[in-house]
Amino acid sequence: MSGDGGGPGQQQGGGQPYGQGAPGQGGWPGYGRPGWNGGGGWGQGPWGAVPVAPKPGVLPLRPLAFGEMFSAVFDTVRRYSGALYLPLAVVTGVLAVPMVVVSVLLAGRLRDAFEALPQAPDEPTGDQLWALFWPLMVIFGLFLLLGIVQYVVAGPLATVVLRAATLGRRMTAGQAWKEARQRIGASVASMALLYGPLLVLNVLLVGLVVLLGVATGSPAVFLLMFLLSAVVGLGGFYVVVRLAPQVPVLVLEDSTARAAIGRAWQLNRGNWWRSFGLTALVTLIGRIAVGVISYPLTMILSVAVPLTSMDLQSDSSRVEFGDGTMTFLLVGYSLVMLLGMLATGPLVPLVNGVLYIDRRIRNERLDIALAEAAGIHFAEAYGYAQQSAQPAPPAPYGQQPAAPSAPVPAQPTAPAEPAAPAAAPTAAPAADSAAGPTAAPNSEEGPAGQ
Repeated sequence: MSGDGGGPGQQQGGGQPYGQGAPGQGGWPGYGRPGWNGGGGWGQGPWGAVPVAPKPGVLPLRPLAFGEMFSAVFDTVRRYSGALYLPLAVVTGVLAVPMVVVSVLLAGRLRDAFEALPQAPDEPTGDQLWALFWPLMVIFGLFLLLGIVQYVVAGPLATVVLRAATLGRRMTAGQAWKEARQRIGASVASMALLYGPLLVLNVLLVGLVVLLGVATGSPAVFLLMFLLSAVVGLGGFYVVVRLAPQVPVLVLEDSTARAAIGRAWQLNRGNWWRSFGLTALVTLIGRIAVGVISYPLTMILSVAVPLTSMDLQSDSSRVEFGDGTMTFLLVGYSLVMLLGMLATGPLVPLVNGVLYIDRRIRNERLDIALAEAAGIHFAEAYGYAQQSAQPAPPAPYGQQPAAPSAPVPAQPTAPAEPAAPAAAPTAAPAADSAAGPTAAPNSEEGPAGQ
């Protein structure tokens, strides 16, 4: 892979692939490794000291607090804005073409339907209301479809950028797009498996409500079916939030769409409220920021239209649109809405990616694998200085330098005097006993010291 130097299974600067997390077998290190289901790797240090977790990028490599997860989302947007928004801006520009074409084609019909409405106190007929609402429904449906396409693209794009941001690596827009586009097809399949059954179920329930209500004419049937639809909707909402790490699993672990759903469901167990709270808070802040940015644009549109071609009649409450006014309004507001989608598009996918990293740190000790992928050694993480990144290999035993050791006893010689034989057998064992315990450890000192 390119861009950030590859995933953590393709380390630069000292990291090593981790078992089934090696490239081609799961994307990130530590995934599926036996015995890696304990807590985070940066717990209590030696002698009861609490070490400082390393932070090579936007996330500290330990179980994350809620505020740290929130900050990581916007830190990634700030540091990697080019890699996030340039590819997404190109996609939004392509999507804006059909939006503008449809707005131009329907502007005349919408203007005629608006001007055909009767003045108060006369009530509009059903045909008049339908002529007014169906162009709006087409535009809204197209806008919703374009939003889905943008979200499908933003999911893999934000995930690969977050991977580089977590490891503190640089990433350009071209590198991010090159990596993300390989998983867009799988992202489409994954979203279809998740939202397709929910959409079909809701459509069937609405159709059943209408049929039973028309057939029986009883308000109780409508109420019962409405409650049933609400229960199904809440159930679908729970499933969507529970499967928040689905796209990160799909991208970072190189998984299939079906396997990603099962993996995300298991990984995010017991984390529903945290997932919901973080997603809701980030979305709210993003919407407020977009509202602040888009408010001047909407004010310009609302002020420019009456000054150019909107004619307010003094003797009537009717507003008549001149030539090109409705087209200007539809195109202008459509582009403003697309820009708002562009600004908030990466936020929820980044939240999902941060949730994925936190769950794997807590359940599978991904922090240790990410630290090694970033070239961080454990002694550094605990605050101790590293002597050398890679210690020198031990020298062969035959070339081991003479360390301080007991002197080698001399070879036994023939006694010079007849009285010496009684002392010689005693001296020889004494020399052997002095040399033996020292020579044996000396022969093993090299590997132990190394």
